[in-house]
Amino acid sequence: MTILSFRKTLRLLIIVSELGTILCASLHAQSKHERFWLAGRYDGTRVLVYFDAVKFDGTLPPDAKSLNPGVASFYDGVEISPTFLERFEKQPTTEHFALGDKYDLLLDEDHVATVALTTLVGTETDEGVGNDSFVGALATVKGDDLLFFKKDYYVLRRHEESTKPAERVIKMEDEYTGIVNGPVEFATQAKIVALLTERMNTLASSAQRQRASISSPLFEVQAFRTARGNLRYYARIMWKAASTNSRDLTGFALGAWISPSPTLHILALENRTDGYENFGTAVPTLANVINLGGGRTGLIVRVFGDDSNATNLMEYKDGADLGAMNLLQSIGMGE
Repeated sequence: MTILSFRKTLRLLIIVSELGTILCASLHAQSKHERFWLAGRYDGTRVLVYFDAVKFDGTLPPDAKSLNPGVASFYDGVEISPTFLERFEKQPTTEHFALGDKYDLLLDEDHVATVALTTLVGTETDEGVGNDSFVGALATVKGDDLLFFKKDYYVLRRHEESTKPAERVIKMEDEYTGIVNGPVEFATQAKIVALLTERMNTLASSAQRQRASISSPLFEVQAFRTARGNLRYYARIMWKAASTNSRDLTGFALGAWISPSPTLHILALENRTDGYENFGTAVPTLANVINLGGGRTGLIVRVFGDDSNATNLMEYKDGADLGAMNLLQSIGMGE
């Protein structure tokens, strides 16, 4: 072999080696892709998590043991065996989980609890009309972590091992990520109602404006703090329709993401103009706000329609409505 040929061969080997290193790093990054899942309170010490949407195609064992309804409004499930679960873990994007596996549960006051999976669970929704079924598990919260387990909806992520114990960062109550306890000041509420009424007059039809002018709206506002410490409001308002007739579109409802600084102003709208009678189905409801880490804020919202419902985990972004935010997981069904 000549010196020139040897140099070409050596250069080719170096390139192949570098490509192999890049490919391995890429595969490693994909396998470690961060995921978040909704966790609904099952009882005083456990949460129910559905990791993946699947299709049972009628294979769910008819004698599977039914679980009691949980506290959070997740779909009732049945216990499944590890053998049954295996058939749904063949896709590379599917979460592989088993009894005893550890995960991190993101709780109140930015607290992270390590939980273990204790029961494998499946729920079969009506696949005949296009809905998904789901596989997941119950996870148990123990010890002092229960002090931060106060609400019905939280977030689960893969367990992150640390070489040293996590230091508890003590903050003032209103500095933690999450929905702020207590009512919003009356003066602030009045300003928000005025903002939303002004926006209604811009967006609504003449019939809806006429209806709103002779009725008092239903109103609700929640203050929350993002993972970066910013105070925000989520407000919902509804002027009810003149009648309960589903064809009566004189009702008007909208939701709004609001910032108090530099002056109170609307960042984004969640508007619905249908004649919904029920305030709970008119616009999405905010169930919890969670610190996802890295300065990211998670929103857990519940969305209802005439024949559908969903619980969604979103990554909050100033200036975006829910349709423009990053959807991390959705557990839902429709007719």
